Amino acid sequence: MPATPAPPAARPAPARIPLLRALHDALLARMGPQGWWPAETRFEMMLGAVLVQHTRWENAALSLGRLGEKGLLDAAALAAASPEDLVPMLRRSGFMMAKGRAIIALAQWTVREGGEHGLLEHHDDAALRASLLQVTGVGPETADVIALYAFERPAFVADAYAWRLLSGLGLELPRPYEALRRRLAPLVDETDLTVTELQELHALIDEFGRLAARDASLVESLRGEIVAMGASVRR
Repeated sequence: MPATPAPPAARPAPARIPLLRALHDALLARMGPQGWWPAETRFEMMLGAVLVQHTRWENAALSLGRLGEKGLLDAAALAAASPEDLVPMLRRSGFMMAKGRAIIALAQWTVREGGEHGLLEHHDDAALRASLLQVTGVGPETADVIALYAFERPAFVADAYAWRLLSGLGLELPRPYEALRRRLAPLVDETDLTVTELQELHALIDEFGRLAARDASLVESLRGEIVAMGASVRR
């Protein structure tokens, strides 16, 4: 009798890949580089991180342009300004007085800590974050954004877009920001993402979130992609 053919070999399971690595790679393949954060200087980037709170980037960019026209993208000049003087320049960003006080405080912090160039490079990541959190108007999310983009420190921005996307992918996650940040810390630690990749991941998550708000099926198709890459989405 002819020999019974052997059954086909089982397809090996894909090697496990950290979730955030899979998410970065899948989103980058879909959407390409996002080019964040648009700014010519470190200080301009920090100002943008405050001005974009609770508004669209286009509005923050208009306010930055008006500050620049008055020479107030210089930390020393802005540190000497008054919130009332800034109101006309910040109108498109909203919350003009609050944001005026916040960017003046950020300018004063910048001057006090030694100026824009080489600022706080001697502090470790935790000390830099703690110092930023002492600045009026800089909360945990803004501190992480500034640390990531202005100081090129490794940070995962655990914002509302990240919470919605990762929850949609199947993770059970807490709110508010600091609780989510602590919950995600092991996922961040297990990845090999560089600072540049963490910057890109934040931009990709936020831009994808805006698209997914109009088409929820995008999240399910993304989930299929990252599972096929070997990532686990149940934690």
